[in-house]
Amino acid sequence: MPQHGPGRLVANRDLPSTVPVRPQGNLPVIVRVVWSDGTEEWRPARAVRWTATHVMVAWRDDEANPRSERHEWLKAGDVARSVSWLVPPVRPS
Repeated sequence: MPQHGPGRLVANRDLPSTVPVRPQGNLPVIVRVVWSDGTEEWRPARAVRWTATHVMVAWRDDEANPRSERHEWLKAGDVARSVSWLVPPVRPS
């Protein structure tokens, strides 16, 4: 059974060569996270810092617990403001 919660490691985290020191915003985004066990998920997050190639995102593993907030640097290609499906998912009838 996959491990859930703050103990999971983000396998696709990637630090930029230079890191902005101050927060730059608090923009809602959708991020692609690959966990260390190989599980991939798309989840809501907030972009708080960014460079031309990377975005620092924040989310809570437990929405009710502010202490569960985590911050991760991801490549910009793993962060989106919106998603448009090339092939829409099948909707149950």
